Amino acid sequence: MINLITESTATLINSWNSRIEAEGGVADIKIDSYIRSFSGDVISRACFGSNYSKGEEIFQKLRNLQEAMSKKIFLTGVPGMRHLPTKSNREAWALEKEASTLILQVVKERQAAGYEKDLLQMILEGARNTDLSPEATDRFIVDNCKNIYLAGYETTAVSATWCLMLLASNQKWQERVRAEVLQICQGQIPDNEMVRKMKQLTMVIQESLRLYPPVTVVSREAFKDMKFGDINVPKGFNVWTTVVTLHTDPEIWGPDAYEFNPDRFANGITGACTLPHLYMPFGVGPRVCLGQNLAMVELKVLLALIVSNFSFSLSPKYKYGPALRLVVEPEHGVDLLVTKL
Repeated sequence: MINLITESTATLINSWNSRIEAEGGVADIKIDSYIRSFSGDVISRACFGSNYSKGEEIFQKLRNLQEAMSKKIFLTGVPGMRHLPTKSNREAWALEKEASTLILQVVKERQAAGYEKDLLQMILEGARNTDLSPEATDRFIVDNCKNIYLAGYETTAVSATWCLMLLASNQKWQERVRAEVLQICQGQIPDNEMVRKMKQLTMVIQESLRLYPPVTVVSREAFKDMKFGDINVPKGFNVWTTVVTLHTDPEIWGPDAYEFNPDRFANGITGACTLPHLYMPFGVGPRVCLGQNLAMVELKVLLALIVSNFSFSLSPKYKYGPALRLVVEPEHGVDLLVTKL
């Protein structure tokens, strides 16, 4: 996947170089759309192979669906609410139908074209190995494609955006990461071995994921009556664990829990906090994110190539405002002043 990731990063770098040249040496760039295009390109190529151009259209529909769903995230526990024909529900149903139609169209084209080695092929083979009805098989394929979008596209893009914001506002760490990348890569495109050696960059990513975990809640359903201390949890109830709260608790992380300090990860996660299992940017337990290693490599390659090609700081236009839309993203975007090195 690293070659694919570097190709997608090259597109972003060329775009920023063009902006910098056109704007006289320093470009004021709202980076969000560029980072999403990068992440979408990676996942589209990985998921849809030669038909990856369709992925962009699908991802836009799913992003619109995500925004519609985020408006009612805290109403999910109201009995029957999701079945009522409210304006938001009708909007979400229409978007879901459009996205499903597009995904199944790509599936039909793939089945006509033949075998390709990509994630869609794996999903189709998994569907064939079940005894599901045709309708349930379609649902299986669509749901898995939607999972890839949320888990592999939006979360990675938002994490990279927050990480760049933190590096822009902490110039010493930007310089430390740049020095490390230049020393390891020696002007070459990062490969797997180089990525493994990037300790400073890993620490920055880990700290960014601590402060801005893309998914704010880990939810589990109780399959039987349970008791946690003095709290009774009846069978069928959902238990929500708020990740941001755990990631910024001074009793766990120390008095600087709300500060950006990648050095806390110098000795790994176990050395960063008193209870390492409470660090969960990729979830926790048997249902931990399957794509966490890919996400880390994607973030490392993207950030390594950006810091080795550009210096950047926060633009006067930047307005801080985290917003919950199923993932925690910058409501007003992230504006950077970018200069070519």
